[in-house]
Amino acid sequence: MIFRTSMTSATNPAEAGFGPLLFSCLAAVFALFLSSCVSTNVRTFATPEEATAAIVTAAEAGDLEEANRIFDSFARSSVQRDRVYASLFDTAEDRYESGRSGDAASIFAFVSSRYPNAVAARESLVYALFLDRASSGQVSADSTEALANAIDDFRAGSQTPSAWVDLAETQLSIDQGDLGRARTSFDSFLSAWDGSPPELLVYVEDIGRYLQTH
Repeated sequence: MIFRTSMTSATNPAEAGFGPLLFSCLAAVFALFLSSCVSTNVRTFATPEEATAAIVTAAEAGDLEEANRIFDSFARSSVQRDRVYASLFDTAEDRYESGRSGDAASIFAFVSSRYPNAVAARESLVYALFLDRASSGQVSADSTEALANAIDDFRAGSQTPSAWVDLAETQLSIDQGDLGRARTSFDSFLSAWDGSPPELLVYVEDIGRYLQTH
């Protein structure tokens, strides 16, 4: 009993007279630690261009959770949202104009999810997915599903879709093995297409030849 009492007295900081100082130091260190964690884990953005660059990096890597986190941390006002939208749209257009249609599709898919009323983004998503499918010459279950969903989503929100959406639907029908529907969509496209954008001509010719020989 005497031993326990003496040990308690010798090791109790408060009884030794320096408890408050020690606890204050520990609290300060802990606060500094928390501050450093927050500063390293949460990045802030000064401009729409900075936020857009980070969102694009995450979206192209398939990390939609991170892309959404960045968007929510920056685009808190309608003005910021409008600026981020314009910046993302321009970046996505640059991607498919430089031959990176798959990356463009990833960005437009993100934009479509965050801006429900952005019909132009949904139309551009269809275009990017079609270009990615047509230029790669490869089909997969995932690409077919993505294109089908994009077309359905766009048609549901647009009363006057561009003629080339029928061309995208033609390619989709071919991939799904429905050549009857493909021919119907292709005829509808040809009857309304004015030749714009001219980059589509090579794909129009390829699809036309395929339908003539199958």
